[in-house]
Amino acid sequence: MSGVPFAPSNNPSELITAVLGAVQSLSPARQAGLLLETALTAIENGGYGPDVEKQLEVYLRTPDLPKDDVVKALVARAGARTEEGERLLREAQRDYKELEKLDPQNTEVRILREESVQTRSRSTPIPRSPSPASHRVPAEVWSLIASYTPRYHLRSWLSVSPFHRAIAVRIIFHTIDLYFAEDQQDVLHRGLDLFDRVKADVVFARRIKTLRIHWAYEEGDMLDLMLRMFRSAIPAFVGLKTFEWIGYPELRAEMVQTILAAHPQVEGLGLIGWHFDAVGVSAFNGLRKFTLRAEDDDGFADMGEVRAVLDRNAATLKHLVLGAYLMRPHSWDGAFGSITIRTLTHLDLVDTRISQIVLARIAQAHQLVSLTLHGTFEAPAAAAIVFSTDVESLDEDGITEHTFLPLLESFRFILIGQGDDPASGLYAAITQLLARRNRLRRLDLGACPWELVRTLVPTLPALRVLGVRIAHLTPTALSSLITSLSPHVAALRVDSVLADASLLPLHESIIAHLVDFASLGFLHVRVGEQERERERQLEREREKEKEREAKFLAGAHAVASQLKNLDWLGWGGELYVVVRRACSKARAEKRGMDVVGAEVQLRELPGRRHLDCGTGVDLGGEDSDAGWLERRDVPMDYELPVVGS
Repeated sequence: MSGVPFAPSNNPSELITAVLGAVQSLSPARQAGLLLETALTAIENGGYGPDVEKQLEVYLRTPDLPKDDVVKALVARAGARTEEGERLLREAQRDYKELEKLDPQNTEVRILREESVQTRSRSTPIPRSPSPASHRVPAEVWSLIASYTPRYHLRSWLSVSPFHRAIAVRIIFHTIDLYFAEDQQDVLHRGLDLFDRVKADVVFARRIKTLRIHWAYEEGDMLDLMLRMFRSAIPAFVGLKTFEWIGYPELRAEMVQTILAAHPQVEGLGLIGWHFDAVGVSAFNGLRKFTLRAEDDDGFADMGEVRAVLDRNAATLKHLVLGAYLMRPHSWDGAFGSITIRTLTHLDLVDTRISQIVLARIAQAHQLVSLTLHGTFEAPAAAAIVFSTDVESLDEDGITEHTFLPLLESFRFILIGQGDDPASGLYAAITQLLARRNRLRRLDLGACPWELVRTLVPTLPALRVLGVRIAHLTPTALSSLITSLSPHVAALRVDSVLADASLLPLHESIIAHLVDFASLGFLHVRVGEQERERERQLEREREKEKEREAKFLAGAHAVASQLKNLDWLGWGGELYVVVRRACSKARAEKRGMDVVGAEVQLRELPGRRHLDCGTGVDLGGEDSDAGWLERRDVPMDYELPVVGS
């Protein structure tokens, strides 16, 4: 071919000879590098076999090789051998399966196959990491841990790492309470600062799912200014799911329209004040929880609007909270005519009159999981008959089933001003109704006589949260209470009018009886004011009063120190958060502590705000055991509970 400088060769041996000559002209180091490169290329292309194995073996026997290249060769050969071994094991398993089909009775084949499986499991190494296990836990697990951690303690996560901070921030800012009052300027400024932050930071705004605003303003220019600021800020809460308006002025028609325009798909709505003024609230659609606590006889809104809210949200409403001041005439009969009552899962009637019509509709609400009845029954004898209509039966597994509220898991029953005889009949009917309920987890029977509660508690195997009143706390009563409790109890409240002298000092008796309850996270022990008043009369001098307070705090501290898992402690009507910190030997000696690593502090929690729907201090949210047990369903214009329990 003219014009072509090199003619193509058809002799393969000529090419091989040339390549061999070129390789032989290289230095030993270059030859070894070429051999390694050839073997690695074959492995990457899935061509591992005896030839590649021999190439790597020859390479590794070559002297004076670079360390990095030797490591690379060993890693490649180890990985290739592992893959080849697993492939051969899979082939062996297929052979064993074929053998079993051909000869199912051959025990030797079955034994060989089991040994092959065991060999494969042993040959699979458990991956190890130099980092601590806490650093390798997925975010979902940390989020679950955080959801069970009291918000007070969750603050410490903010300084651990950006990862933990992100999880903590989501929970800490999930629910926000803002207080706007004429006589609290510092709190007012914090609320306005948060409004500014929400309007400027959409990421922060999305974190806030529940917003509760507490108002305390008289009519005037200042109120008008605050309402204008509220109107401008409320649309910025782009992640809002639940909104509650608490205090005075109450939520009125113009504010209802503002909230409806900004958040038409809100799932929870709360109206808490002295009057029901929220005209137009029935326009909300898709509510899952509705709260109304107000005097209902002189507000701007018609009480028929409550029924309209229930009817309009029949497909979604699951939690209903209704409360009214007992000293005013009121009735929920109209609202309970709604078909929505039958589909509720949570119902709270608070500080209210409970008519026979209302009770009859509750008896038909078979989906109820949680029920609070707090107030006065208009017909206590008839109510006791209704509570006595429960019928028990055994299912195919031998588990007791009930016809009256069969799914009940949480029950609170507190009578106000009922009278001794009607109350005793109601309490007897209630304890009979609740006996042998395998699902019941939370129970608070207010001032129910201890003799009735004592026989009830052992029949509730799932009970984890208990509030009980023992009028005269004696060693026998305390022992019977402890004996009846599940070892897995998580929250306990014991109220008493008088503690027996043989139990004093009380903290030592409490520690001795409860020290073995490893799951106990909340404890509140409260002895009535009679004993404390008697002590005050005997100890008028200032020094003795200080000494008494010191003994009181020392007792509380001793309980928190000995009950290792307590997060919250109630002692003598005061609530504390238990803070535990690691303590070095030097720090322990400086503080006069006997045990290293056991520093315990009690931080007193602030009292409940006015008009706060009885929520009280933050004990981890309404869904937490402590939050449920310590809730105070009180008249909204009183600071202290009216319950004698």
